[in-house]
Amino acid sequence: MRCYIERVCRQSDVISDVKQLIPDAGLRRRMSRVVKSAVATGVECVGGVERIEALDAIVTATGWGCLADSERFLRNVIVDKEQLLNPTPFIQSTFNTVGGQIALLKHNHCYNVTYVNRSHSFEDALLDVLLRIADAQSENVLLGAFDEQTPSQQRIMERMGLFRRCQCGEGAVFALVTAKPTERSVAQVSGIEFLAESISKEQVAKRYGVTAEEELMYNRYAEYGLYPTASAQVFAEAVERIQQGVERVVVYNEYLGDSPTIIELKCIG
Repeated sequence: MRCYIERVCRQSDVISDVKQLIPDAGLRRRMSRVVKSAVATGVECVGGVERIEALDAIVTATGWGCLADSERFLRNVIVDKEQLLNPTPFIQSTFNTVGGQIALLKHNHCYNVTYVNRSHSFEDALLDVLLRIADAQSENVLLGAFDEQTPSQQRIMERMGLFRRCQCGEGAVFALVTAKPTERSVAQVSGIEFLAESISKEQVAKRYGVTAEEELMYNRYAEYGLYPTASAQVFAEAVERIQQGVERVVVYNEYLGDSPTIIELKCIG
């Protein structure tokens, strides 16, 4: 199984005006911070609202979902004693809000699914894309991952001891994936593996035959802060390394010592 990457866009790479990426002012006002930033990143990745029509699948991933809206809705339930509740925070709190909002911008009724599986979310989404392309069910896919942090969530994680070694993080990453290489393709995903147990950096290098001219990214997710889909940031970095001339990059992620995965990327050729 393999697929080709035409473009990868991080939240920090968005340079277009959000009013162009999300033209509906009313829709923008109703969006929470994470929904607005993730939708804008996805639309920037495909090259504008008009290009959403060409997508035949939108696959997103998140570990925590839209936390701020979830908290706002639950707080309103308590404060207002379940009376006169604003439905917007509830509607926007669902995990598939981002994928749905991107599709609604051009009323695209394509395959649209969101994976919520803690630290495996992005890898599961990528596997789904690879399987759909291998089965000739999709040719032009928008793959994305997003997560946000909130003050209350950070306090809870600190009390649990999870943020003592790493800082909390958040972010959105989207990739435009195709079944066949084009003149715009910058890298190819040549494989993904879900391991049953942890292996060392040396074992990964030996198992995948990583040479001196190639690169192994071993547990780099913590550099982007601690959040379930931080591996998507490492994936984006690996694509950048391919664009810079590295022939092959092997990415190993083992979020908090659990669920190790390996993604292999190669140059086009």
